[in-house]
Amino acid sequence: MIVDTRQVAAALLALAIALPVAANPQTAADKGDQIAELIDLHDLKTSVSIGNYYLKQESLLAIRSLLVRMGREQNLGPDWNPADTYWRRAEGLLIGPVMARIAEEFADLGWLRPRWHDLDNREFSSEELDVLLTHLRSDVGRKQVKIMDHTVSTHVMMALSFSGKLKDVAGAEADRARMQDLWNAEDAEMRFSIEDATNVEGQRFALSPLGKKYFVTAILKLTGIVNRRIDEVAGTLPGQVDAYADQVRPLLEEFKSSRG
Repeated sequence: MIVDTRQVAAALLALAIALPVAANPQTAADKGDQIAELIDLHDLKTSVSIGNYYLKQESLLAIRSLLVRMGREQNLGPDWNPADTYWRRAEGLLIGPVMARIAEEFADLGWLRPRWHDLDNREFSSEELDVLLTHLRSDVGRKQVKIMDHTVSTHVMMALSFSGKLKDVAGAEADRARMQDLWNAEDAEMRFSIEDATNVEGQRFALSPLGKKYFVTAILKLTGIVNRRIDEVAGTLPGQVDAYADQVRPLLEEFKSSRG
């Protein structure tokens, strides 16, 4: 039987053109699932606690600045200060809604997931994601995920500390203690011996081009995203606090009446 090679070539060309069109939607969906699973392997609770501590500090400073300003405007005198009962009640009224907004805008990380997804989508192919998932699901891989998460939290802490942004502010002690406890626990959990023979695969991954690329993406680039978000939210706090000023005006009137 004689086969017309032109017909065969035409059929193969048509098949080659048709297949990518049919496969692309599924490939995109599969890659999205890979990225979602990769993100779920991480736990940034310590980075969140560090951000919360700093944002609590900035909230308290903004609240106290507002109360000083309101006291001056109403001529409340030197008795209107943080030691006064009415002042403390005013702080309590303001800090609740402000921290609730911080939970929405930072702490629940709903803002981070799409950005993290876009980052991984740009940086890694579906094949690379498959290799990453296979390794990072393993025992040593999970340990390396903890190392990456801890390194992110360390970089977040360093950025705030070295820039002089972290201060000892009364009222944020519990947040500071939680941050320190989480950081110390995370530091203990991520440690392992590089001389352990079972960690050969971990060392091989860390030294591989893909491993290095993932460490850079998961640590440096992700840290930059988190730090920028903390700064963005911090910048909105004075305006948010001022927006709640009417909630404490009755307390200022009570203070004024209590002083005759």
